[in-house]
Amino acid sequence: MADQTHSFIDTLLHHTSIRAFQDTAVPAETLRTLEDVAQHTASSQYMQQFTLIRVTDPDLRQKIAALTTHQYIAGPGTFYVFVVDQARNVRLADNLHAATTRLTDWNAFLAGVFDATLAAQNMVAAAESTGLGTVYLGSILNDPQQMIDLLHLPRYTFPLLGLMVGVPADKPDAKPRLPHALAVGRNSYPQPADTPALWDTYNQAVHTYYADRSSQPRDTDFARMVVANSQGDPHHRGEIGRILKRQGFQLPQK
Repeated sequence: MADQTHSFIDTLLHHTSIRAFQDTAVPAETLRTLEDVAQHTASSQYMQQFTLIRVTDPDLRQKIAALTTHQYIAGPGTFYVFVVDQARNVRLADNLHAATTRLTDWNAFLAGVFDATLAAQNMVAAAESTGLGTVYLGSILNDPQQMIDLLHLPRYTFPLLGLMVGVPADKPDAKPRLPHALAVGRNSYPQPADTPALWDTYNQAVHTYYADRSSQPRDTDFARMVVANSQGDPHHRGEIGRILKRQGFQLPQK
């Protein structure tokens, strides 16, 4: 048991995103097990506020690949979309002639986000423990309205993230993570005395990682990546709030 626990933790500590998959189908029973793992994830108030969609149609996957700008979605591997889902519970409440306001407010949406995200992470951990590779795709939010239309999502739902699962065709090195002292506090927000030195060391580690990697090396560090990712809105994600309202979610008023 100790060896199994160590192996599982070691897998988690060496997580990498896989973006190239072998043309080898994941067995149907394995996919069903991974889907069951997702369903058995802890759920806020046992409301089970997410739906999992396995996308198998080649034309549909090609359209999503174009939307996300990640062509590998159309290639080997299994592609899932995790959907925040209050439609099911709204329908149940309607059938009992009960109020549904609290099923469509901001808190309910966040609860669905928590449920879907935790389920996705459980699926990733389970998949990687069997030797499969995974990669999250937040890029489905490049055009959430198109995702809603492509997947025929009803009111009170929202496509949160995508996930590819498959047999890895490569094994990239794990990216260096923030120093423990900057990421973990005790009783308050972490503010170590040597913060500038920690940042210098970490930026250098990230720079070395990107400069030395075999695939698409580049000259950057963590601070410069933060700045680059925070400039502009090339995919119009500022529309997400309006789309959520169109989907029936009641967002906080300014």
